[in-house]
Amino acid sequence: MAIIALANLKGGVGKSTLAVNIAGALGPKITLVDADPQATAAAWADGGNLPFAVIEAPLTGDNVESWIADVLAIEAPSVVIDLPPVLGDATAAALAICDVAVIPVSPSGADLRATNKALELVSNARAARKDDRPRVLLVPSKVDRRTAAGAEIEAVLHDYGEPVGPSVSQRIAHVDAFSAGQWVGDYARGSAAHAEIKALASVIKRMAGRP
Repeated sequence: MAIIALANLKGGVGKSTLAVNIAGALGPKITLVDADPQATAAAWADGGNLPFAVIEAPLTGDNVESWIADVLAIEAPSVVIDLPPVLGDATAAALAICDVAVIPVSPSGADLRATNKALELVSNARAARKDDRPRVLLVPSKVDRRTAAGAEIEAVLHDYGEPVGPSVSQRIAHVDAFSAGQWVGDYARGSAAHAEIKALASVIKRMAGRP
């Protein structure tokens, strides 16, 4: 089982949107764990229109060990986890069991500061495991190329020394897909938004070791 965690220590970066759509692009046998107490991904699934299982399992400082045991017991080829945007032992423990940490970053100074903290947690997890996992994929998220920050976000992220994935633009299709309770590949198949998600999911598959 490959475990893919969506993490950043700041809200509003499109983390839950990416979690739902990456799970949709990876296939119907995927399980999505909504560990964020805000439960955006679980709300997305309320209509029953997502083609994969969604488990609402908030991660807090009080349930770390049982939460990890429950995640590791899931029977699925891949598990996608939408982590809470908080700094602490719970988030660190979740990163320590995942294979790929996908860190969405929007073009703002506040997001870049939060990314530094997220990468510190990843570094600690690697040290504890004594290997190169979790692998990191920084994803330019909610990008508007018409702005200077949006045009430069990839170059800024490359300075972190971790792989940078395909960017995901700020598109109305993602907002409308949430309202419809669908992932963007079902809501707007063949659209530019769908193409961006497919490209991102392909990179994540390779990084997780699933050709």
